[in-house]
Amino acid sequence: MQTENLPAIPTESLNLYQSGREAVTKQRYNDAVDLLNQCLSSIPQDSQYDEFLARTHQARGEAYWFLADYDAAETDFKTALDISQTPTYQALALIGLGDVADYQGNYEAASAFYSDALKRAINTGSLRAVGLAYRGLGIVNRRQGNAEMALSHLTQALAVFRQSGNAREQARVLTSIGRVRYARGEYQQAISAHSESLKILESLKDRWRTVLALNDLGECYRALYDLSTATTYHTRALGLVEAYEADVIKPDIQRNLGVDLISSGFLEEGLAYLNQALRNAQKLGNREQEALILYSLARAQRENGDLDHAISTVNRLEQVADELDADRYRALAFWRRAETLFAQDKREEAIPHIQNAMLAAQTALDRGLLWKLHAALGQMVADEAIAQVHLNIAADFIRQTAEPLQDPNLKTRFLNAAPVLAILSAANIDPSKI
Repeated sequence: MQTENLPAIPTESLNLYQSGREAVTKQRYNDAVDLLNQCLSSIPQDSQYDEFLARTHQARGEAYWFLADYDAAETDFKTALDISQTPTYQALALIGLGDVADYQGNYEAASAFYSDALKRAINTGSLRAVGLAYRGLGIVNRRQGNAEMALSHLTQALAVFRQSGNAREQARVLTSIGRVRYARGEYQQAISAHSESLKILESLKDRWRTVLALNDLGECYRALYDLSTATTYHTRALGLVEAYEADVIKPDIQRNLGVDLISSGFLEEGLAYLNQALRNAQKLGNREQEALILYSLARAQRENGDLDHAISTVNRLEQVADELDADRYRALAFWRRAETLFAQDKREEAIPHIQNAMLAAQTALDRGLLWKLHAALGQMVADEAIAQVHLNIAADFIRQTAEPLQDPNLKTRFLNAAPVLAILSAANIDPSKI
């Protein structure tokens, strides 16, 4: 910690602060909170120590964030912002507030915090704060479906952290880039980014973020119908989460394992994971995760013949999508509504919802979703000529997904998966020619 501009800090307080920061770095977050509480209690009530207090509140806020205590984290970040007179630390506090707002689905507020932080960080020349602000803006844009803007911000963040030699933050940005690529259906680029991130994180023994990389890699392989590899990644991730007590990321891994199991034919086991994930996400107040779980749960309920529960789940999904106010989630809600209507033999009512889902998905150019939507519309419309147009478009998106794949076995598995092969056959395309 730099102390040249601070008054002499009592030795006990400085030692407690440094131990607390070390505990955060080592991901012992409960220990960090205890140490930083002791540090704050040991500081004399004198305004001359405000800068040190601000940094201590900032550090404790980070620990609270990882413990999913967002109210406590927000309070600490606000306190740090209010009492610090150092622009760099003001920027870091704003980034913390942006992280809290982002996690809770308040994307406009998060974007405002990150933008304010970026301006202050650029003025002070703090590479770490500049990189973190760019990363935050990239994440918010990804969540809102603005993929090009997200990649622009994340690329700038990666350049900043490579310039400063910060390997951990490079890995975090690579994770975010991988998620943007995944959201666009660019699975090879996503796998490459997540694999590079995983390699860095494992070398740093960053357990918490290693779990995220494993989870994200599993999603990429499932999207390519390699369920065995996906389940292996997700099972490993869940085991590490249980060991590390990383509750904040547990719902997403439970969701993924649930979808893996359902896709592999283990419906009851998969539904159990999805319901557990939903309870945990709602407990944490993570509306993005709640939306993704509801999206998966609605399909599983419908396929299980439980149409009443599926309709109820879609109603809740639409509500959460409206709260998040992001095209990505609106697209998912429209699609699930169309599927439930189609299952009720309400074909004509279902078609406009599919079309609305396409419009929302087009904003992010989500190839992975768009080919499925065009395929669904090709099955729903009565006009054979129009249906064939949609099936041909779906086949083109499949081609765009498959051609970049570097692993020939993975490419073959994707192209010969039943849903993909059905579209290629309908479009008179030989998968071996792609």
